[in-house]
Amino acid sequence: MYDYDAIVVGAGVAGLGQAALLQQSGKKTLLVDRWPRAGGRLQPYPQKDGYIIENGLHIVEMGKKGYCHEMAARAGAEIEWGSWTTGGEFYMDGRWVPDAELLKQSEGVMQRFVETLTRIAAMQDADFAAWDNRSVSQWLDHEGISGQLRVLWENATMIMTTIPDADEQSAGECLYIAREAMVKCNRVLAAAVPRRGMLGITEPLTRAFTEAGGTLKLGTVADQVVFEGRKVVGVRLRTDDGSPLAGEWRFRRGTLVTAPLVVLALPVWSLKSVLDMDPRRSPLPPWWIKRIRDIEGERTGLFGFMVATRRPLYEKPNFLSALSTPRTGYPFQGYSPTAYTEDVAPKGRYVLITDSVCEPEEVEDKFNLMAKMEAHWEDIKEMFGFEDGEVEFAWPYYTTGCDGLARKPGLTGNFKPDVEAPGVSGLFFCGDTYRGRGIGIESACYSSLLCFERIMG
Repeated sequence: MYDYDAIVVGAGVAGLGQAALLQQSGKKTLLVDRWPRAGGRLQPYPQKDGYIIENGLHIVEMGKKGYCHEMAARAGAEIEWGSWTTGGEFYMDGRWVPDAELLKQSEGVMQRFVETLTRIAAMQDADFAAWDNRSVSQWLDHEGISGQLRVLWENATMIMTTIPDADEQSAGECLYIAREAMVKCNRVLAAAVPRRGMLGITEPLTRAFTEAGGTLKLGTVADQVVFEGRKVVGVRLRTDDGSPLAGEWRFRRGTLVTAPLVVLALPVWSLKSVLDMDPRRSPLPPWWIKRIRDIEGERTGLFGFMVATRRPLYEKPNFLSALSTPRTGYPFQGYSPTAYTEDVAPKGRYVLITDSVCEPEEVEDKFNLMAKMEAHWEDIKEMFGFEDGEVEFAWPYYTTGCDGLARKPGLTGNFKPDVEAPGVSGLFFCGDTYRGRGIGIESACYSSLLCFERIMG
């Protein structure tokens, strides 16, 4: 007799959706997460003064037309959306240039752009698979795209991948993202922000799960997935019981909670914390273990600020980017949440979120990060025209793995790990480092739906 029908480890957006879907389908489900609040990399922090602080730059690809909305709806959760992106602006030569202006700067660029989009909109899934192992630079060369049009595409694909160099971006993934946006929204990039920011996603999903009878245990560490032979039997869980040995000497003491089905909604680089990855002991195939080890370091990095002011620094629901900023030399991303939904800040206050895109090792070097943070701050002061004294607060943040597995050639589409573990029974995965497509949240939700469908047969 099992304690539960299913255990989901990780209460990020993929895990929340997966747990709610399983519970709604009739499976008695336990959802556990080590953090004291649900949301994972989307954890929002409502403040007493009315601000809703995010732990990074989050915007949801495809909005109500994407997999995040579909997953939530199927799980019994309703997401209320704010504004859609209306376009993009690029920081070039000391000013913000609208995408439409960039297209009109050279004769014939707009026509060529439209022709390229028409071809992308007609592409099939097999076409993307053929480009998954090739770079955006190779695709641009194949299409004969140069000049301002190439700059436009390189900005767009940097946003899609959070990877600075077009030689390192998967063409298959970027073409898929562009096709979905074109077919569903008639634009290259389409995104929206929920009402109340990411709280507008995590709260409805959490409520849908618990109101359906699901059990949520936060502040709970999953220590180990337990097998009998090649069959999952549960997860060993641990909470802080106040023991000085547990804190000082890292003595681990856990309790086995049983279930015939375990879904790990964790990134591939966290699997070694719950799965024995030594081929001499693990029930998982050696080839699979090697693959996970080979790719677990493939992440992206970024750092930036969430800035609050008493006047709007930017008022349009646009996504902002640059291939290089004056001082950091890194690609730039940004947007104003209050331009999409006013309820993430008190009345009369405004929020701007910015970041610089870099390699993971550049944020893992503390002293490099400190220097680059200072340079980024001076960059955004110049780009948005504000002084230090106008700022109510500026929360710094940095991360690696912000968008899951790096969307590089050979790491997208069917090159990503499958949602079902090979060679064992009852172990599944979901999230933005597994099979699925799209940017960040969209990829995670796509993966969660694939995982659920595989489980249910």
